[in-house]
Amino acid sequence: MKWTDEKIEREIKNVIKTLNIDRMPSTSEIKKATNNYGLGIKITRSGGVRYWADKLGLELKNSETKFGNEWEFNMKKELEGKGYIVEKMSTKHPYDLLVNDNIKIDVKVSRYYHKDNFKFYSFNLEKKYHNCDIFIFVGLKDGKEEIERLFIIPSKYLMGIKQLSIGTQSKYDKYQNRWDYIEKYSEFYAETI
Repeated sequence: MKWTDEKIEREIKNVIKTLNIDRMPSTSEIKKATNNYGLGIKITRSGGVRYWADKLGLELKNSETKFGNEWEFNMKKELEGKGYIVEKMSTKHPYDLLVNDNIKIDVKVSRYYHKDNFKFYSFNLEKKYHNCDIFIFVGLKDGKEEIERLFIIPSKYLMGIKQLSIGTQSKYDKYQNRWDYIEKYSEFYAETI
């Protein structure tokens, strides 16, 4: 089946009608309404739930927004504990946190996905070209709201990537707990003022 933007939009509207809701359906709701993963996967690969919600002028399901916001606030506290001044941006902003009035950070969180004998995190970056300086990727423990793995990756290393999957062993392991990148960016901006 060939997916176009028009077809994705039409199918989202069909799911909304089927579920009798007035907001963007969640991935699990889409699967339930369509009885397959096709539309959900296509949404993820073509910008993500937030992208399509914005494009169609729909609100996100409260639990999804709350989950993402909770982890953005957790990372804000973590950064403030390291001595940075951090501002949490609005949901409509193209990045989540502004650090020391200069560093734009986007926070992404994922639980493990299990497929066959593999488990991996999957992070939707939404766009091919990113508006932030740095991504913080939070990988949660199975069945818990605790951090198992945390990756701090400058966006320049992810240009052109819309979906990032990180398995139990990955080329991205070198970015685990790289708080020093934030300090390097902070020093750079301090020198240029």
